[in-house]
Amino acid sequence: MPAEKYTKAYLREQLPVEIREHRREDRLDPTKLPSYDYLNEKGFNTRGLNNAVQRHFGEELTLHEFLREQGFGYQGEGEWPTTHERTINLLNGYRDSRTKRNKDALATTSTLESALRSIIRTTQDIHNNDNLLVYYEYETPKEEVRRNEQVEAIIDKIQEGWSGGAAANYVRYFKEFHNYVVTHTEFDENPVEKVLWQYDFDTTPDSEVQPLDENQIKALWTTLKQLPERRDFEAVDGLAQRHGLAHWQVLMMALLVFVVGVGSRAKDCTRTNCRKEWNFGSEPYVYFPVRKNQPSQVPILALPEFLEAYCDYMEAIHDDWNGKPFPSHQSDSGSRVPATLNRWLKALSEEAGVRLDDGSFPTLQNLRQTWHTRYMQVLRKSNVHLKLVADEAGTKTEQTIDKRYWSDPEERKSIRDLAANHFDEFLQLDELPKPMSEVLDQGQYLNYQKSLDEF
Repeated sequence: MPAEKYTKAYLREQLPVEIREHRREDRLDPTKLPSYDYLNEKGFNTRGLNNAVQRHFGEELTLHEFLREQGFGYQGEGEWPTTHERTINLLNGYRDSRTKRNKDALATTSTLESALRSIIRTTQDIHNNDNLLVYYEYETPKEEVRRNEQVEAIIDKIQEGWSGGAAANYVRYFKEFHNYVVTHTEFDENPVEKVLWQYDFDTTPDSEVQPLDENQIKALWTTLKQLPERRDFEAVDGLAQRHGLAHWQVLMMALLVFVVGVGSRAKDCTRTNCRKEWNFGSEPYVYFPVRKNQPSQVPILALPEFLEAYCDYMEAIHDDWNGKPFPSHQSDSGSRVPATLNRWLKALSEEAGVRLDDGSFPTLQNLRQTWHTRYMQVLRKSNVHLKLVADEAGTKTEQTIDKRYWSDPEERKSIRDLAANHFDEFLQLDELPKPMSEVLDQGQYLNYQKSLDEF
């Protein structure tokens, strides 16, 4: 039986000496913790070393944690614990951009830096890597899945290691950093947002989410309606070829109406079942059985007639429709995931020339915030309590809500009718898109009369 290469004595006595010698030869600080890339470049097998550490000193101990016990420390508090130069430059750029544009206080900047240092260390411990851009490196769908799983592992570790509020903040900075990367590099999709829909915590407070204004919503809607008549379009060309332009137009119209007119979260778009939870007639509403604090019945404040026609359209064109508004036979849930829907929205936004103030493209969260902001504006004009919004959005905001609010059913009906009138200004529709009118009698839908009573 061959002798063990990484004995307990070697790990404790010889390994630290060898590492320090290498760092001195490279004119590097021998006391600082080396990255896994550095160790591998110097001939150390980090995976084998990590396994040996866990075999001799406990399964919970990683190689980096063991080296810290041997006197190796992270870079100083003013530095990032990584030797990957591009990662360092982008981390500095993200931090400096927030300081300049948000006027972050020193305490906020310190929290941000601490969070990102912890994420880098977690990445090192789990993946033997300190390159935060590695998640963009893939060429095949199989490689992309592996990168997504690596991001999930980081977020899982954060959830295990920090309390709910702290974990949400850490992941928020992780996501924001990659938003900065996407905005300032050749990369075009945030790897954190691709997997974040699976987690329950909300990483972006509503107060920090930018809503779209009326002109931006109208630009998206008008661009969508005009797509079949356009002869030149670039941003949506790939999607049009993949799904068929006319059908993709219908899907995107439904997505805009469902999020802007109902205030749906990204998860709602995948969880909801049109057959079971979309209710039409004199009191059009969507029932959400899963919300943060309680089930919710939310009125459809924009184009309920279109959503009803959309349900019938999906029934008509699919022999085996599963009831999902954006179905997929390839996913376990039977629905396209939020990352896909956000890609669609990004393509439409690029085609329509719609961007947020920071230059990035809107996401479903921005559309939802548009609903939230518009609804609150209507309620303020009516001098009513915001608890109505909290109830229907499925959030806990009682501490910010005035104790006086209109509870009479007729008064609540008046509020919703007023809100519906405001939302109709966003999304106007005179006729159904051609694919829908070819299989439906649009006269049955466009004469639809809305009446939003007490739910």
